[in-house]
Amino acid sequence: MEATAFLDESGRTRATRFREQLMRASADPTGDEAIHDLRVAIRRLLAWIAVRNALLGPDVRLRLSRSSLKQLMTPLGKLRDAHVKRDWIRKIVPEGDEPSYLYALQVASDVLRWESRVRTLLGARTTRRLRVPLPGGAGGLGGRLEASILAPDLLGKLMREVSKHRDAALDPAHPEALHRMRLAFKKYRYVAEVLLPLFPKATEETSKRLHAFQTLLGTIHDFDVILAEARSFRRTSSACRRKARSRPPSGGSGKRSPANSRRPRERPNRWQMSSGRSSVPETLFSFCPSNRRW
Repeated sequence: MEATAFLDESGRTRATRFREQLMRASADPTGDEAIHDLRVAIRRLLAWIAVRNALLGPDVRLRLSRSSLKQLMTPLGKLRDAHVKRDWIRKIVPEGDEPSYLYALQVASDVLRWESRVRTLLGARTTRRLRVPLPGGAGGLGGRLEASILAPDLLGKLMREVSKHRDAALDPAHPEALHRMRLAFKKYRYVAEVLLPLFPKATEETSKRLHAFQTLLGTIHDFDVILAEARSFRRTSSACRRKARSRPPSGGSGKRSPANSRRPRERPNRWQMSSGRSSVPETLFSFCPSNRRW
């Protein structure tokens, strides 16, 4: 099959799927599954554009569409990350541990914040009207060659990029190396999905193995992120507690110093939860305004 005909068929399928998932997510911007499926549809479409550019040459209209899709991916990715952290926290956060409880509140706030942004973005007219054109061949060699001739070179280049990070990714002390490998493999996997029909020996099991390995890398990365954020949050919370305990009491007889002449106004407690858990000590945040992210 010539590259032009092959890409036209696969591109039409992915563009249709993207439109379906965009409408579904627009109807339910807070749905975990809808957001996840929309991100997957966008990634598959971006991979198709990358393959099309590699085989047939760049196209101005596709460049604009690619830019719009990547802008859409940024807030969707932030929301999906917050959803993943929230789900893991529900499973692993210990009961009765106040710093962990505060970190859970921070993640819950992130979910609400990004849900609001995604709802606005998906409701915008420019998003609803987003279409991906299917231009014909650009006249390059790819249009006159069998796509199966060009596919191995394209996949080989992406596979070498994955292998470049393999050794460093095996070291647990360097999670950033695993993250780079994960991103490189993600590109390889989605491009492979476009090109697999050109390989007679490739089966549905091949796609499942690629998906399983990407899922494994993603799960490890999720834990790396949660551990790093929770560790940083606990350090900050502990420092705030020590600072609060070392502050001299402002009460007592005698004249107040100029620094204490104005008492801070009382603020309503914003941490009392309907579950009956005790509220967060106000002194914790009186010294750490940067922590009040929700």
